Formats: sequence, structure tokens, C-alpha cells
Amino acid sequence: MQSRLVELIAQLEQRLLRGEHLTLYGPRGGGKSSVLTQLLARFQCDAVPCAYSSSTDSLDDITRALERAYPGVETWAVRRRTARGRLWHAADRRAGVLLLDHFRCNGTGMVSFLRRLHGKIAGVLTAADIDTEVEHRRMRPWRYGALSVRMPSATDRQLRRLLDDQWSAARLPALAADARDAFVEAAYGRPGWITKCTELARERRYWCVYGPLITVLCIDTEVAVRYRALSMIREER
Repeated sequence: MQSRLVELIAQLEQRLLRGEHLTLYGPRGGGKSSVLTQLLARFQCDAVPCAYSSSTDSLDDITRALERAYPGVETWAVRRRTARGRLWHAADRRAGVLLLDHFRCNGTGMVSFLRRLHGKIAGVLTAADIDTEVEHRRMRPWRYGALSVRMPSATDRQLRRLLDDQWSAARLPALAADARDAFVEAAYGRPGWITKCTELARERRYWCVYGPLITVLCIDTEVAVRYRALSMIREER
């Protein structure tokens, strides 16, 4: 699993530096946020102007990300439209990268501004949560000039190894084979689901004298993974 992620991150890094605008899509808990944060670390290490937005559903979220990528631009004493113009010109002088997580394209303003960034920002990567076919049909990255990239799923073997490693690191009681299989099956290829499951399993309420309450733990993990964005603390605001 780690080798596949390393390969994906390397490919995305090269494409972003070439100036591509991309949308990384996949189910919630599939590891997209981890990919974006690792890319952020790479670009910062190479001194490429870069910023990460943990949740992006407005034009102002994109503006705040640009302000973090170009901290030397004075934007605090002007209107947001003027600020975006200044940031746009800063990106024209020195190309950078925007990483926009939990992206939801709301309104023509976001579409127009993202399209305007083509040729100015070195690359833009948006991450979209897609769990259902309906969500996939509604995803139209071409509207703002982006190409879609699917987040690869982890294999059952990789998930078992991840579960064993994290369960052991958390110093939880050993899992029976049927419990391990149930968790891996419920994860549906999502390493983030396994991480959240292990995190919840540290709470005593998910245990009884016979072991973990598998069904309850699976349900609560799915809820936590699917609706994490509803309870996210917006650090930018």
C-alpha cells in the first residue's frame, strides 16, 4: 500500500509542477487527505509556494489558501475582489500550488476563478469525496478545467496489515480472525476507515467481556468517516 501511495504522490507532484489542474476523487476515508498533506510537505521542502485548505466550499476558502501560499501580498486592508487580483498577479510572477481538500464547487464564482488560475498557478489539486454513483455523476471537474484522478483502493491484504499494525500500536487486545475479517470487509478498501476504527476502539464503550462490539464499532466508524466534514474545525476561519 505504501509503495502505491508513494508512486501516486510522485505522479501528482510532477503533474502539478507541469501546471495541471486535477481532481483526486474517491470514497471518504480512502486516504485523499493524507496524499494532500504529504504533497504539501514536499512542496514546502522544495520552497514551492503552496497552501492546503482542509475544507473548500467557497471562493473565500480558495482566497485564504492563496494568502497562505503568498504571505507577502498585502490583502488584509482591501476588498476580497481586490485581494484576489493581487494574489493572481503574485502567482503570475511566481507559480505555486494549491491543494484544496473536501472540495465542493458552489457557484460560478469558484468556477470562473479556478479557470482564471490556469497558466498562473503551477497546479491545483482538488480532493472530492465520492461514495455513490449519484455523487460521481454530479462531479464535473471539467467545468473548472480539471482532469480527474481516481484514488486507488487498498487491497484486503494491505488493510489487514494496517489493522494489525495500528491495533498493536494502540495496545488493544488481540483480535479474533472473524473480527479482523469483519473490519476489513466493512472498510471497502479505505485505509482511513481502519484508522478511524482503531481510534474509536480505544474507547471502553465498544468492548464487552467477549471482545469488541463489532457491529456497533463498524456502524459508528462509518458514521464518523462519512460525516467527519460536518464536525470539522475550520482552521482557516
